[in-house]
Amino acid sequence: MKILTMHAYFSPFRGGETIAYNTFKMLQDAGHEVVYMAADRKPYFEENYEYSKYFIKDITSVKAYLKRPYAYYYNFEAKRNVNKLLDDFQPDLVHIHNVITCFSPAVLECLKNVPTIMTVHDSGIICPASTLMYKNKQMCTNIYCKKGNIINCLLNKCDSGKLEPSIRKTLRAYFITKNLKYIDKYITPSDALKKLILQADIGIKEEDITTINTFIKTEGKAPNYTNESYFLYLGAVTKEKGLIYLLDAFKDMPENIKLHIAGKGRDEEEIKQYAKDNNITNVEFLGFISDEERDKQNKNCIATILPCNWFENCPSVPLEGYIYGKPAIASDIGGIPELVKNNETGFLFEPGNVEQLKKCITEYVNNPQLAVKHGENAYNTAINKYSEKRYFNELIEAYNILLECKK
Repeated sequence: MKILTMHAYFSPFRGGETIAYNTFKMLQDAGHEVVYMAADRKPYFEENYEYSKYFIKDITSVKAYLKRPYAYYYNFEAKRNVNKLLDDFQPDLVHIHNVITCFSPAVLECLKNVPTIMTVHDSGIICPASTLMYKNKQMCTNIYCKKGNIINCLLNKCDSGKLEPSIRKTLRAYFITKNLKYIDKYITPSDALKKLILQADIGIKEEDITTINTFIKTEGKAPNYTNESYFLYLGAVTKEKGLIYLLDAFKDMPENIKLHIAGKGRDEEEIKQYAKDNNITNVEFLGFISDEERDKQNKNCIATILPCNWFENCPSVPLEGYIYGKPAIASDIGGIPELVKNNETGFLFEPGNVEQLKKCITEYVNNPQLAVKHGENAYNTAINKYSEKRYFNELIEAYNILLECKK
């Protein structure tokens, strides 16, 4: 097949970029002709990438928004470049990962004559703020914006609790809702997200959504059932990820039990200051780390911790630990329970419940063999359920169903 992959960036910026690129390479290695379209943000996954000549200017910075505010909602350059690439490449199908932020919803109009499938990585098509946080305080379990009632985002200041960004996101959501008709099929990495989309009732039918769990690269990875006495958090350093709760859980931990926090984010300085003000000295902020260091951190931890208090779709962080035989401690929210089986591949705790989180941590500290047992289960789960081969086969099946339907 000739496949056009579209995603925000062609660089190792976040987990979504890694998933999109790994899928792109997997398809290439299987003999398909695949082209990647993205916004121009370096460093690229591949230096001097041939098709980067079609890439569009990145419009996500404040400076770019002030210069071309209309592009946030309707990016003429993106439409022009996508149309040119479609004419030059003539793909059999288009696989979108995340184009809303950088390309604007307008590019979906370009795809009306091409079979198109979208992997929904977050709640962006049902929540204007993309956080699913009501008033930016708690998970929006009622989905107030269901049936396209996106004005609720503005009225409740759901984006950061502020009016201006909530206005922007609400207006952009109008164009998203208007242009979803150009997408033929959807992939959700978790059943939880599929259920939310159907609950939102925005015109997407159940038969048009396929759940395909994410995958973990297994080549060159082997379990390590020893550790260096630390727990590991990997991801954005933001408050909705539950890092304040995580720091509170480590307040009374023995000094020799460490917490490593790897990543960067908008709340980084505030969270570091919180640790300093509360004299939490057994935490180390590593900042952004390379893939090699990421593997090393996973390989030598006791367990990974994912303490988020917002909807997580199908996070790859637990799987990154699993492949090294490390269990996961995670919030019982969103799609996480589909990945982490309580008291089998790790522990689940109530989001924001510091005492439950502390209990999960001390279980592994006081019973190292339990961490090993859960780690063995986790490794077997990664190999048997989240392999690249399984993901590839399910993806090709979804492509074939799309092409058959479009005939």
